Amino acid sequence: MPPFTVDINQFNVGDRIVFDGVYRYYSRPLQYFALSYVRDRGIAEEIVSDSMLKLWNNRERIRTEQQIKAFLYIATRNACIDNIRSNRAQLMSELPDDVNDLSGQDPEGYNRMLYVELLQQIEEAIDALPLSQQTVFRKSFFEGKTTNEIAKETGMTESSIFAQKSKAISTLRKLLKHNLLFLLWLVGQR
Repeated sequence: MPPFTVDINQFNVGDRIVFDGVYRYYSRPLQYFALSYVRDRGIAEEIVSDSMLKLWNNRERIRTEQQIKAFLYIATRNACIDNIRSNRAQLMSELPDDVNDLSGQDPEGYNRMLYVELLQQIEEAIDALPLSQQTVFRKSFFEGKTTNEIAKETGMTESSIFAQKSKAISTLRKLLKHNLLFLLWLVGQR
């Protein structure tokens, strides 16, 4: 699967297929993000749907893929805070102008957002590997299978599995070299 990209021009003119791709890509991470605030799956799903509708209504103002992500996270955060205010009648501080301020105001929610993004980055990087490396890596790290079990399932030799696994790890380290969380995750899997 190729990395996620958006044709901004098609997005701006309201191409439903492009928007559906944005929805599929961001809806699950946004739901986890909203859930960290409201602690109710149904409300989190409703908030994400509302944020997507706001994005659709403001699509002509969006100029980059990064603006799509920032808009969705800020709209979702705002809606969560509004929900908390209305349900608990609590006063909260003003919302930050920058999505990066989330780390200081809600560390748990921010950590969940980072974890979801890490999983997305790992999946995208794995999808960029040759098929044999993808298969060996997924079976080894995600399914927890031994080299012997993988050999029986795939028909590959154990030495070939070791080589494919080593190549996959090497490639993923290069692709995700600036992602300390990935490296820590990888070390924890061994």
